[in-house]
Amino acid sequence: MRSRLHVVAALALAALLPFTPAAAQDFPRKPVKIIVPFPPGGTPDMLSRLLAQRATQILGQQVIVDNRPGAGGNVAMDLVSRAPADGHTLIMGTVSTCSVNEFIFKGLTYNVERDFVPLMEVGRISNLLAVHPSLPVNSVKDLVALAKAKPGTLTYATSGYATTLHLTAELFESSAGIQIRHVPYKGSALAVTALVAGEVNFMFDNMPTIAQQAAAGKVRPLAVTGPKRSKLFPNVPTMQEAGYKDLVVQPWFGLLAPAKVPPAVLAKLNAVFNEAMRDPTVLKRFSEIDLQPVGGSGADFQKLIRAEAQKWGKLVREKNITAE
Repeated sequence: MRSRLHVVAALALAALLPFTPAAAQDFPRKPVKIIVPFPPGGTPDMLSRLLAQRATQILGQQVIVDNRPGAGGNVAMDLVSRAPADGHTLIMGTVSTCSVNEFIFKGLTYNVERDFVPLMEVGRISNLLAVHPSLPVNSVKDLVALAKAKPGTLTYATSGYATTLHLTAELFESSAGIQIRHVPYKGSALAVTALVAGEVNFMFDNMPTIAQQAAAGKVRPLAVTGPKRSKLFPNVPTMQEAGYKDLVVQPWFGLLAPAKVPPAVLAKLNAVFNEAMRDPTVLKRFSEIDLQPVGGSGADFQKLIRAEAQKWGKLVREKNITAE
């Protein structure tokens, strides 16, 4: 009887071992991979590469970025949900992949609550509403007036269907009482290129991926979607200032790991990436792209994901947005 109890106790102890600090002592044993659900050139890719460079120095092991675009980010989310729960595979999550897609795409093979554990929020940005210079508008008011004069003819680009750029435009359409046409592209880089070329009339885009073109005069900025003006464009009003009090949108980005990664490994990763975000070079780059760094705990990030799911889920239902 006593030997049997010893065996049971030993098994119970073994089951606890992966969850003790000892589990993190030999981590990482190989390169850590950050999966990006979108093509190179967009904000998630930019942030991942910036953090990976500094995290590599801190960990003493290479942190690499792997772009796996497709299906609005679902290809990457599915891939990471099935990855070994050892901490060597992470994903740069976005509002769309973590809080929106579940309401739009039917038959998803993953569930964010069940299959992922939030590691930390990286940061938040504003979107910039910009038009092609050939469009005869200089304000949001002008754009709305033109859209009402030509219902269903003005076109806007996005980085893809069901992204927050798309949903922001849907929110704008509802708030302004206008009819505009959506032209989705495979990623922000292609969407901005299309706007610069005049293939579309306007777009909402993450500040980091469109600021350079706006500063160079290749597109005309009309408003920002954040709660306050951007220091990059201090003369450009917020959407609230333009008369749309409910149109406050701040896309966010954060790291997640597959569910069941040992807590000790999660704690180590959280500490490493929080340290990477405090690096002066990283903070300088964040400032240059007008990104608000956040960091912190996985628990705080989890609260954000749930709150944003409630917010965007309501819009998706009201607009009856479904995957095309």
